[in-house]
Amino acid sequence: MKILPLLLTLLLAGCALWAGPDAAPRPLAPAFGEYRDFQRDLTIRLDGRTVHYRVSLALTPERTRITLLDDDGEAVLSYEQSPGRSEISRTPRLPARLSADALIGDIQLALWPEARLRLTVRPPWRLERLDNTLRLYEGRRLEARVSFQGDDPKLTTIPVYNARYDYLMLLVPPGQSAPSPSAPEPD
Repeated sequence: MKILPLLLTLLLAGCALWAGPDAAPRPLAPAFGEYRDFQRDLTIRLDGRTVHYRVSLALTPERTRITLLDDDGEAVLSYEQSPGRSEISRTPRLPARLSADALIGDIQLALWPEARLRLTVRPPWRLERLDNTLRLYEGRRLEARVSFQGDDPKLTTIPVYNARYDYLMLLVPPGQSAPSPSAPEPD
């Protein structure tokens, strides 16, 4: 009887080795580095449907607060980061297929200064910039791509394609309507 638990432990350990290493967690950016308080409308297209949110950002040199609000003004996702602490919480009202980490990371990828993003990107992650497009890779696999549409991101829609979860997110200045870009081509 004592050999059965030992065999099970060895079997499970072997399975864990065979499965390979887990993916490295996606790096989230450090605090924005400046005082900012603004909102953007957020449209996410996935699985042939569209969901709409309002994203509220309260940023200081040392702290970050990002909140996604539904049409009723209820928080469906929140992220708070301060020195030595980082917390993401979500509610069941956020579709299960949407990764909270990916959404926060994509918002940061689109809105943070590139120099701040690069502070936490370590192998196997890397950022590549080509003209007005910023890509985040894990190893050789594309994670997300941001296509900046103009010189002033405060005035233009910013599309973010998340390749891992296959969704298109549009960050739209309040009061503007979301354009209808075609689905992005995979890299």
